[in-house]
Amino acid sequence: MSITVNVHGPIAHINLSGGIDYSTQEEIKEANHKALSAEHVHEIHVNFADVTFIDSSGIRALLTLQREADERGIALVLLDCTALIRDIFEIGGFDSMFTIR
Repeated sequence: MSITVNVHGPIAHINLSGGIDYSTQEEIKEANHKALSAEHVHEIHVNFADVTFIDSSGIRALLTLQREADERGIALVLLDCTALIRDIFEIGGFDSMFTIR
C-alpha cells in the first residue's frame, strides 16, 4: 500500500493504492492530518483508482477524516472507486455517508 498527499490550491489530493487495512491505518492517519492541516484547503479528494481492498479500519479512518473535515468546513470527496470498493461501501451502508464521484 502506498499513500501520497499533494496540495494544489484549495484542493488536497490523497492518492491511495493497494490494500487498505489495519496495518495501514497509521499511514492513513498521517495522510489525513497532512491534508487537513494544509493552508487554504477547502476540499479533500481521496483517489481510490488503485485500491484493491478496504476493511473496517480503513473505513473508520475515512469516517474520522469526514468528521474532522466537516468540523473545519472542508468538503471530502471519494474519487474513482472501483466496483469492488463501491460494493464494500454499499454493503456496509457507507455509500450514503460519503460523497462518491
